[in-house]
Amino acid sequence: MKVERITSGISGLDQYIEGGFEKNSAILIAGGGGSGKTILGTQFLIHGIEKYNETGIYISFEESKKKFYMHMKRFGWDLERYENEGRFIFITYSPRDMADIVSTGSRSLEKSIKEVNAKRIVIDSLSAYTVLFEKESEQREMLVSLFAMIERWDCTTVVIAEEDQYPERHQSNVMGFMADAIILLYTILKNNKDMIRGLQVFKMRGTDHEYRILPLAITEKGIILKTGSI
Repeated sequence: MKVERITSGISGLDQYIEGGFEKNSAILIAGGGGSGKTILGTQFLIHGIEKYNETGIYISFEESKKKFYMHMKRFGWDLERYENEGRFIFITYSPRDMADIVSTGSRSLEKSIKEVNAKRIVIDSLSAYTVLFEKESEQREMLVSLFAMIERWDCTTVVIAEEDQYPERHQSNVMGFMADAIILLYTILKNNKDMIRGLQVFKMRGTDHEYRILPLAITEKGIILKTGSI
């Protein structure tokens, strides 16, 4: 059976993942500070807005809306204009607010998503959510419930996590187990002098994908993948 794909909007990526993300899947983007996670997530939404006239939703636990809009405008993405047109929605929740929605089974967020017929969603960042729970058993339970809620949305969802990544090791966790795909972003020091950015598709269910770490660049138009490998 042919899998329906959603193009990522990241230049050079789709050729390595059979044309795009699986429709309605949850994609975990993990990397350290400054690795490009927020840019990648926003670029994914912008692609849907500009190419397919979709409505994109950005759910933030930490980001200031004013600063976020200002920083993204550097890439030519006028989020305020898209918001005024009803094609971009920025939602701010505290991690506790989201935990309450998940634990009570509230359908208020799901209802809002379906009312605007959103197809693409970004959640930034899951790390802020998980620190609420001291016990590993509680964290696991709430993450399972959160991903079950995401699945009900019938959207392709990028979930961002703040985690320093090292090419020589990646430890599996509950987030990675629940996600349909894992994309790792690296900042690598090469020859003790040059900082190199990289992207690796670590996991993508139902997809014959590339495993190499691919060179990544953050340009004035967003993220692009360069040819070759690191």
